Amino acid sequence: MDPQQQLNKDAKLCKRWALGLTFLFVLLFPGVMFLTGYQYTLSFFKGWTYLAFGWLIIAGICIIVRPVVEFVKEKKERDTV
Repeated sequence: MDPQQQLNKDAKLCKRWALGLTFLFVLLFPGVMFLTGYQYTLSFFKGWTYLAFGWLIIAGICIIVRPVVEFVKEKKERDTV
């Protein structure tokens, strides 16, 4: 497959995931909680905040580590050829 085609395919997949997760976490989940009349407690807010920060930390680690791993793999492949 042409690298540009692969890039376009991956970009489309990433956009779908980003829009889906945004819809889920920003609109759907809080919307259901709002419509049912759920009373947000301090412990619920703390839990949601911890979940969000955990998500950010894991995402940041993946964003930093994955390119390094791919670079090392590519370098090993070039060195063995």
